[in-house]
Amino acid sequence: IKMDWRENNSGIDMILTNKYCILIEKAMLPAGDYVIGDEIVVERKTTIDFAQSIIDGRLFHQAKKMNEFFDSVLFIVEGNNLYNPGIKIHPNAIKGALASIALRWHTPVLFSNDIEESALILWLITNQHYEIKQELTCRHGYRPKTYRRRQLYILQGLPQVGPKLANKLLDYFGSVEKVFTAAEEELVKVDNLGRKKAQKIRMLIREQRTKYESE
Repeated sequence: IKMDWRENNSGIDMILTNKYCILIEKAMLPAGDYVIGDEIVVERKTTIDFAQSIIDGRLFHQAKKMNEFFDSVLFIVEGNNLYNPGIKIHPNAIKGALASIALRWHTPVLFSNDIEESALILWLITNQHYEIKQELTCRHGYRPKTYRRRQLYILQGLPQVGPKLANKLLDYFGSVEKVFTAAEEELVKVDNLGRKKAQKIRMLIREQRTKYESE
């Protein structure tokens, strides 16, 4: 798991390392607090920080930014006083923010009582992610049967492109060929495809194999 340096004082890294034997890499992340497998991003907020981020507008900016950089986005809200966080905010504002995150950004929100539960959630997500990835890797000889599934299968080979983004790319451009020949400025027009992801896609498509690589 990659952990943003701003989470240094949370204590979650120690729990993940000592209790769940997960290797933590500390870095300055482009969005979110924890990144799992370069595809899943998790933003952890205490209840008071969640409420404050609604008031100052950070919450929706963070949701937008995380969706631009990653395929799967998740919030963890930590604490048992969600509707009475200790700052002046109406409970309906909190409920409205939760609804907006779910409906507008298609982003789930999980709740934990403390850092122990937050660490447990991160461990469970990590386990499930790599179990699914291993299952996909082990499907020797897998060949999608329909043309669209074949197209999506090809597009998911691009950097940080999962099933959701592959569908958006195919719907926007209409064919795999047009995706592969699209300029960076065209790629960023696709919903939730940010600048850095577009650059990685173009870099992979342009890159030539060297003579040292195996046939």
